[in-house]
Amino acid sequence: MRVATRTVLDFVRPDGATAPVETEFIYQADDPFAVTMRFHSGGAVATWVVGRALLAEGLSSPAGDGDVRLRPVGRSLLLELISDQHVTVFRLPASKLRKFLDATYRLVAPGTERFDADAFLSTVLR
Repeated sequence: MRVATRTVLDFVRPDGATAPVETEFIYQADDPFAVTMRFHSGGAVATWVVGRALLAEGLSSPAGDGDVRLRPVGRSLLLELISDQHVTVFRLPASKLRKFLDATYRLVAPGTERFDADAFLSTVLR
C-alpha cells in the first residue's frame, strides 16, 4: 500500500528567481520511515529519500542537519537538498506537505512504524 501525490515546487535560484518543478512525493507502507521525492526537470528525474519524521518536524521548526534540511518560512517551507557540489533550494506550501503527511498517517500511524530486518536482509543479500 502506498500514498503518492504530484505537485509543483518552486526551485529557488541563487538570485531569488523561481522556476516550477514537477515533484512526486511517494510513501510506501513497507518502508514506513521514508518518503521518496522525485523531481522532474528537463526530461531528467532526480530522486531523494527523506525521513518522514524530518518532514513532519520541518512543518513547525527547522529540521535536518545533514543533506536534507527543511524549515518553515511563513506559510511556506524551504527545502534544501545538499550534495557534494550543490545546494538546491525549493519552496513549497506547508499545506501541501501537511496534506500528504496526513494521508501517510492514515496508512501507517506515527509511532506504529516497524522495520522488518529479516525482509530487508533477504532483499539485500539476494
